[in-house]
Amino acid sequence: MQLTRRNMIIGLGTLAAGAGVIGGSGAFDSVEADRSVEISVAGDASALLKLDATNSTVAQMKNGIIYFQLNEELGESASVNDNATTKFKNAFKITNNGPDQTVSVRVITPENLNGLRFILSDERDAANPTDLTVDSVNLAQGESESVDLWIMTGTDGYEEPAADEAHQITIRAAAVE
Repeated sequence: MQLTRRNMIIGLGTLAAGAGVIGGSGAFDSVEADRSVEISVAGDASALLKLDATNSTVAQMKNGIIYFQLNEELGESASVNDNATTKFKNAFKITNNGPDQTVSVRVITPENLNGLRFILSDERDAANPTDLTVDSVNLAQGESESVDLWIMTGTDGYEEPAADEAHQITIRAAAVE
């Protein structure tokens, strides 16, 4: 076969088509791009989802963050009874400070953490009160809910964390569509 311009173009075209089949579709596997991010951070008392400690026996604010611990000022008596349910009324309050948007709020506990219930305060005497570890509550912009903390001990109940550790919970708010 004589090497002519036409044969060379056909050969290069065939070579390019073969390389395309071998090399794939031309799609990519990953992309990395730098972008600017500027987000203001606020303590729980002034964030979009405001959390206020309202029962100092069990809930306090430290460096703007809510945490749950029996008040150390109680000394040796800073513990709950075994094989019992101890209820702390109005432990904290949740407020939707976000823009004109309703949010669904719930409390997420680790799989191995039993015996904690976060009950809507205004339903504490109901036969089946809303437990935020199981259900959620919708809060419109500016709306608040007080929450009781119930600690149930005994078989399959709450167990103390190891020394110098704390159980971690997550209070999650998601926009309602």
